[in-house]
Amino acid sequence: MGHQHLFDLDCYDQHKSSVAILMNHFFLRYLGLLYHEFAGDLVLPIVLGEIAHQNVHRFYSRKGSSITVDEQAVKHPDRMNYLEPTNAYSISEATGIPRETVRRKIDKLQKKGWVVKNERGEVRISATVSEQFTGDFNIKIMAELLETSEQIRHLLIPEQKPRT
Repeated sequence: MGHQHLFDLDCYDQHKSSVAILMNHFFLRYLGLLYHEFAGDLVLPIVLGEIAHQNVHRFYSRKGSSITVDEQAVKHPDRMNYLEPTNAYSISEATGIPRETVRRKIDKLQKKGWVVKNERGEVRISATVSEQFTGDFNIKIMAELLETSEQIRHLLIPEQKPRT
């Protein structure tokens, strides 16, 4: 689905400065929260996020249904046993971050207890990483994302006037 189906380009042209300001505000706040959460190391959340994504990608429905993700990944009692392990090479390929940098970041994440490494050097997110980010951190980000989305939607998708 292209962007032309999501919003009116004429509305965007009319409001692009406002949209840019709203998006900038959200992304700066998000980057600031990541900066503080990861003690100034903005590469660390990229590596952690990619590890998590590669670990859980098999939970996604081929149809893209988030309900399936919720049913399979979040509620499955043995979900941690079904995570697909990944490695520094795969993370490097996916992110463009040099493999040695990825290895150092994985070691740092392991020391924090957020990832576990097996004997082959493959990594998975730990059970504790979810506890770290599904509470206040995600609530703050989600609230701001939804608020920002609603403000942008209001600018780009004009209200339908009722027919008389």
